[in-house]
Amino acid sequence: MKNINIELRLFAYLRELLPSESRGLKKIKIKDNLTIDKLMDEIGIVEKEIMIVMINGLRKLDYSKTMNEGDRVAIFPPVGGG
Repeated sequence: MKNINIELRLFAYLRELLPSESRGLKKIKIKDNLTIDKLMDEIGIVEKEIMIVMINGLRKLDYSKTMNEGDRVAIFPPVGGG
């Protein structure tokens, strides 16, 4: 199995899962055919902490989808406020 490169963007408090100098953006290597939910497992994100996942600017509701070389993955937690 080969590795592919993706760009991972984490927002709000999820940024703390990446080194602070990355500012929530990191290019990473992942296993080919890795699904969104498996990626979240590897990063340490619990699905209930997620509100929106976007790949290449399109919202994904099915976390069993795999990612491809060069994909830009953005993960957003729920936001609060008023």
